[in-house]
Amino acid sequence: MRVKVLIVLVIVYILAAFAWLTFSLLNYSNTDYKLKNDVLMAGLNACTLQVMQNAKNGNLGTDEENEYFLKQLKIDLEPLELQRFVSERFNDNYLATIENVAKGSRVIQLSINPEKLAALETERSQQRNIWLYQSILLLVLVAFGIYGVYYSIDSIYQLNKRQNNFLLSVTHEFKTPIAAIRLMLQTSKHPKVKDEKRAELIDNSIENTFRLEELAENMLISMQIENDKYQYALSDVNLSEMVEQVVNNQSIKGEIISHITPDLILNGDGFILRMVINNLIENAFKYSYNMPIEVNLTQENGKKILVVKDQGVGISKGDYKNIFKKFYRVQDEEIRTTKGTGLGLFIVKQATERHNGKVSVTANKPKGSVFTIELL
Repeated sequence: MRVKVLIVLVIVYILAAFAWLTFSLLNYSNTDYKLKNDVLMAGLNACTLQVMQNAKNGNLGTDEENEYFLKQLKIDLEPLELQRFVSERFNDNYLATIENVAKGSRVIQLSINPEKLAALETERSQQRNIWLYQSILLLVLVAFGIYGVYYSIDSIYQLNKRQNNFLLSVTHEFKTPIAAIRLMLQTSKHPKVKDEKRAELIDNSIENTFRLEELAENMLISMQIENDKYQYALSDVNLSEMVEQVVNNQSIKGEIISHITPDLILNGDGFILRMVINNLIENAFKYSYNMPIEVNLTQENGKKILVVKDQGVGISKGDYKNIFKKFYRVQDEEIRTTKGTGLGLFIVKQATERHNGKVSVTANKPKGSVFTIELL
């Protein structure tokens, strides 16, 4: 939580910095435009003074027919010479126009060349656009960078949380059967325990060792699958018989309503496929709270489709993708109410995809979840 708050503060700071930078650049553009405009205005005054000086010195020719006035000052010049002088001396920055005010009397107007003003305005507009686009581009790049950092930190945080959940769940899962085995073996040693009761205690101990073996096997298989070390032993498998056997074995945990299409043959790894089916049915029972579950195996368009439905608490849509991640559990391990290590559905997804299939989860109606596996 603290990391997220810190990232939000960093984002706010960066946005404020970019806003200030953009404002400063645009303000600089306006200042630069104003400065250049002031230079042109100052140059106009210099142009006026030079025209007066050159006219006084006779450098602009003479016109005996007309009188010319500049700033109410009478000067002698020839119009073509005036225009040539203004154009060459000031690089076409200014224009000299002559207006008739009376017969034989003309007024000279010196002004900034409109093309220069337009060019100056265009330059300011282009400069502002360039700086604006550069700021936006840089902001987008920084935003992607922040998102990448946030995503990486969040991924590490989520992975760390899942790993902590896994350690807590493994501790719970191993501690319970070990404690049960120890208690039952200690009880069976008591001389007052009858032979029948002693045999029952020993059988229960053996059953708990199977549970421990299953946990260790799930951990080993998940690590091998993740590291591409598991060697899939492919052969023709009667999927219908396999599902029926698993359903019969799991029926001791509760009621299973099954509809199994017979003699569906699949080329795959029988061991891992049995583990997939077991994990799905165990998950269904785990969250069904003694409600019946439904297992269907059919074939549609050449695909073998296994559907496991439960009537449990269901799964939120936001967790649909996460539940197939390694170590992920919907519940917090510190307040856990169901057993599990977060490896079952990870194995289901990885093994299904290795068999060129896909697994999906949807909501059951009116409550619960539906897990669907499609295999070729």
